[in-house]
Amino acid sequence: MNRLKKLKKNIDKKLLKIKHIGSQGEGVSNLITEINYKENDYTFFIPFTLPEEIVVVKPILSSSEGVRADLIEIKLSSPKRIDPKCEHFFQCGGCLLQHWNFKDYSSWKVNKISVPILKISPTTNIKPIKTSSTRSRRHAKLKAKKNESITTIGFNEYRSKFITKIKKCIIIDKELEKFIHVLEKPLHQLLCVGDEIDIHMNLLDNGIDLLINGIDKVDFHKLNMFIDAISTSTVVRFYRKLEDNTNELLFKRDISSLSNKSFSSFTLPPPSGFLQATVEGENAILNSIIQGLNENKKTKLICELFCGSGTITLPLLKKNFKIHAFELDNESLKAVEIASRKQGVGNRITTKVRDLKNLPLTSNELAKYDAIIVDPPRSGAKIQFSNIAKSNVTTIISISCNVNTFIRDSKILIRSNYKLKWVQPIDQFLFSAHVELVALFQLK
Repeated sequence: MNRLKKLKKNIDKKLLKIKHIGSQGEGVSNLITEINYKENDYTFFIPFTLPEEIVVVKPILSSSEGVRADLIEIKLSSPKRIDPKCEHFFQCGGCLLQHWNFKDYSSWKVNKISVPILKISPTTNIKPIKTSSTRSRRHAKLKAKKNESITTIGFNEYRSKFITKIKKCIIIDKELEKFIHVLEKPLHQLLCVGDEIDIHMNLLDNGIDLLINGIDKVDFHKLNMFIDAISTSTVVRFYRKLEDNTNELLFKRDISSLSNKSFSSFTLPPPSGFLQATVEGENAILNSIIQGLNENKKTKLICELFCGSGTITLPLLKKNFKIHAFELDNESLKAVEIASRKQGVGNRITTKVRDLKNLPLTSNELAKYDAIIVDPPRSGAKIQFSNIAKSNVTTIISISCNVNTFIRDSKILIRSNYKLKWVQPIDQFLFSAHVELVALFQLK
């Protein structure tokens, strides 16, 4: 929702009936009413509500899309409403849908992708969703702010800059949860009153990979005290982000590898580097990719676009595929090269730095491959998909975390004689509005 405008504090409360849950995980309702002296048929978006509930809300923000409102009271509760398992729910913005019966919540995620996909490809097989467990998230990005008496570490409240202090979390791994409490005292000594920072934590094989953004001006005396305090913890590597957006290594005590035991492979993620949120999610993606590749028994040479630090690349190399991997970030590609050599598969991989958004591979460059794997950012890869569509490569596997850009890019392939055979929904981000998918396209 763009160009949000604050509404007057004395605006009247509204009585609404929730129609459905929208794409962002909020309850959606409509009401002809007056807001800011203008009567209209307004669409309302209210978090923490469920279909068929009758609620009292307080409008707070408006835009061309509709009105955001806070939930004040539930007059009629849905029979699908359940008690959330986390004590921080309603305050912490990390989860949005813990209050919904899990079966209905999961069906909503499947429908979120299946409804628009089946509109453009009615014969596509939508597979049953694969869902990660609680306490399985191995990556967390937290906020921290120092006040006079304490330093609060946690997540922002929903659509707010206020930080909710995290005591227990049912989403992140217990090791990450424990480390949050270990950080409190050292951070309080490191920061000045009013300082607000970002904390990136990745749980690797031997411990936690830590990067902090917002301490680039802290002197080395304070930094050394902080390093001494965390050196006996589970941190294996510690960086700080500098003003020029580069990362400065401050502490390292062990190998920063991330293994996938199911595929007997490992990657070497850069600081705060991308990794799949959960082991279960990563394996669901990889198993789907391999299934798609194996449907064409002749697949040997693969083009992987947006390869990152090799979370897909390395397991596939261990399966004897040959891969040409493309990625904009040079550090990520170096990590792929080093990890592949260490595992004896360096002869099967060729890497190249390429800005795929502004300089995508051409259809002629793509034509030599047996299969293409594309895992673009949330904004998709419209131009790259246009070139893929002209390449006549028989097998295309697309991984997406944004169904809207996936639909846009899929239409390009479908118009160019590709069939969207199946889609595998994957829920790595429990109780959020996010859902991922792996899709197989085959040339007709």
